[in-house]
Amino acid sequence: MRKALPIALVFVSCIVFGQDRPSGWTDKNNGQEYAAYMLQTTYYERGYMSAHVNIRRSGQEDVFVVSPGPLFHFKDVKIVGLPQNLIQEVMKDAPKRGDVYTAARVNNWVAQEEKRLATTGTKQNSARQEMQLDHQAAFVNVTVRFQ
Repeated sequence: MRKALPIALVFVSCIVFGQDRPSGWTDKNNGQEYAAYMLQTTYYERGYMSAHVNIRRSGQEDVFVVSPGPLFHFKDVKIVGLPQNLIQEVMKDAPKRGDVYTAARVNNWVAQEEKRLATTGTKQNSARQEMQLDHQAAFVNVTVRFQ
């Protein structure tokens, strides 16, 4: 009995303290937050790298308010880790300055070049991408490092 009483008190206090703290996370707002995240990701995929989504309640409905921000463009694309003759070859299909930035465009181009370099027997055929966003000018600088 002596051991059971402290255990019971701890158990009851956990229940009470758990009920006193209102949770900000529910199934309902989890779905709302996920929908806002997916909406924001869709804008990112189309070059709106400063997009932000807010959820507002309007009567019985939720309204997703999107602030897309500016459309981002490629400013510079650099290749590191390849000989100069291969850099010129890889850059032929690279995104050009002024093109609308999308991660998919970079990913597809890098994957294509990794495959091409692998078939030519080049040792440096795996790449790592880095990007720097300039939010004020709405530009993206991309560096691809071949290893």
